[in-house]
Amino acid sequence: MCSIYGTIGKNYKNIEKNFSESLHHRGPDDKGIFYDDSMDLALGHTRLSIIDLSNHAHQPMKDENYTLVFNGEIYNYKDIKKELIELGYKFVTNSDTEVVLKSYIEWREKCLNKFRGMFAFCIYDKQKEKLFLARDRFGIKPLIYTFLDDQFIFSSELKPFLNSNTIEKRLSKEAIIDYYTFGSVKQPKTILENVYQLMPSHYMEVDITSLEYKITKYYDYVKESLNLPSIKTYEEAVKKLRSELEVATKHHLVADVNVGAFLSGGVDSTAVVGLMKQYKENITTFSVGFKNKTNIIDETEIATRSAKFLGTKHYNIKIDDEYVRNIIDDFIYYLEQPSIDGINSYIVSLETAKELKVALSGLGGDEIFAGYPHFKSIIEYSNKNSNLFTKSLSLLNKLRPNRFTNRFQFYGLDEFEAMNKQRTINKNIFKILKKTLSTIDYPLSTINYQPSTINLSPIQKVSKVEIDNYLINTLLRDTDAVSMAHSLEVRPILLDHKLVEFAFRLPDNYKIKDNLLKAVFIDSVKDIIPNEVWQRKKTGFEMPFSEWLNGKLNAKFLEVSNNPALKQIFKEEYLNNLKFKIKNLKLDRRDWMDFVFMSWIERFGVNL
Repeated sequence: MCSIYGTIGKNYKNIEKNFSESLHHRGPDDKGIFYDDSMDLALGHTRLSIIDLSNHAHQPMKDENYTLVFNGEIYNYKDIKKELIELGYKFVTNSDTEVVLKSYIEWREKCLNKFRGMFAFCIYDKQKEKLFLARDRFGIKPLIYTFLDDQFIFSSELKPFLNSNTIEKRLSKEAIIDYYTFGSVKQPKTILENVYQLMPSHYMEVDITSLEYKITKYYDYVKESLNLPSIKTYEEAVKKLRSELEVATKHHLVADVNVGAFLSGGVDSTAVVGLMKQYKENITTFSVGFKNKTNIIDETEIATRSAKFLGTKHYNIKIDDEYVRNIIDDFIYYLEQPSIDGINSYIVSLETAKELKVALSGLGGDEIFAGYPHFKSIIEYSNKNSNLFTKSLSLLNKLRPNRFTNRFQFYGLDEFEAMNKQRTINKNIFKILKKTLSTIDYPLSTINYQPSTINLSPIQKVSKVEIDNYLINTLLRDTDAVSMAHSLEVRPILLDHKLVEFAFRLPDNYKIKDNLLKAVFIDSVKDIIPNEVWQRKKTGFEMPFSEWLNGKLNAKFLEVSNNPALKQIFKEEYLNNLKFKIKNLKLDRRDWMDFVFMSWIERFGVNL
């Protein structure tokens, strides 16, 4: 795991000074830079050594007319290497990096179909005078780029752009609306104007002389799932799913360093550790809880019992308000762009990195196996004809939402509209933003959804929206940023693309069965996890945001809310009301969104 960066154009010799230091945390073990002065081109790399720890795997890696910088892990690299050796290729390292380079030389863009793993990389083809950049299927690894003034620049992170004078640092108005609508920025946008993310499952070719470029989608999990044979019975699905999980686990354990795991009280992370135990001894696990908190759920007790059941060396990370105050500035910096999520992952990564370089995660299980409660509500109530009774309950839900009325908000909506409503955090975004923004002809920000030519089931539709939005824009983006802040590689095993394809293909009544969410997944792993884990009601992990904001973070909140740059974005009335709440300790968890955004603005000195 590493970071990559590069540029074509003027000032190419300054790229290392501007980018390498900002990316050091992603690759503290080694660094390298390649220049082609004839093309005004530079490619840089910082390395976190996971596979082939020797200097032979140093990057940038060259092979005649090709130069590669690579961030990620290719779990099936040994199988691909055997195939390439049979084709006559010779290898000088034991690394997956060399396999990526020679795979491209042999198969060009079709090499992407062979890779099983997470990756973002750039290959310079000197003969064709082009760059080839690619990102993995679900966007586990980031790839950020910009074109400006006859120059192309790319990087693993946004921070080099924020920390240097490489670009003019202007906030994207559309990204602000995304954030205040959904709690994160929708890809391909970033929070900065004219800086973008290459979308998951896409590759990009850039002509070095003209800077003309083309972006192509190379993978679609929906279409790939159609190529799988149908499953005839539930029992067959359970058995086959277990097999797919075991294959994915073996792949994700490939490393030349020790591999541990995050362990919460949930089914996904517990199942991941249970699967690891089939192939690995001496597993180290980590969970986060709270000191002296009685009003929020603390999963460390059940995680401890699970760790005992599974036989792991377990660490409970117990935090208090002072701990959060001490780490909040670094969290905002490494979060990289505003998001309402990520602090839990930041904390568990910080502590895990003291012991390990690699940790497996259960991220993605709810999205692909229908684990969120709203899967039930949307499937049951969307696309139903609304009547006076349901309209009244829907209106009541707007005025006073509760567990009973929440489901009626989906009446008369299709799955896409229902999911847009479900994931919309702030439904009054245009009342919040300053008139100079809100009166411009902006469409209301909506989740990404491309209608499929394939006839999808209701759960498939909801799952697709969750994968293409919340998963890639919030969960995966945040996890990469905050884990690599501590030089920790997090591997989301349940997003193995073969596993996702299989899960997506399964019938709806296998995923929600006898009113049980994720039924087929639970039945495939319940023999290797404690009964209390899979039998307990799903509970989301919550942080005591209101206590922090009215306590140890209150003074910081007041400080950042006085930033003059905010007057360009927010109505004066809104800022005054917020400051009143801060001073009178009237803040609630919804104000975390403002705190993160304003702290981020203050930290990076960005404005409109």
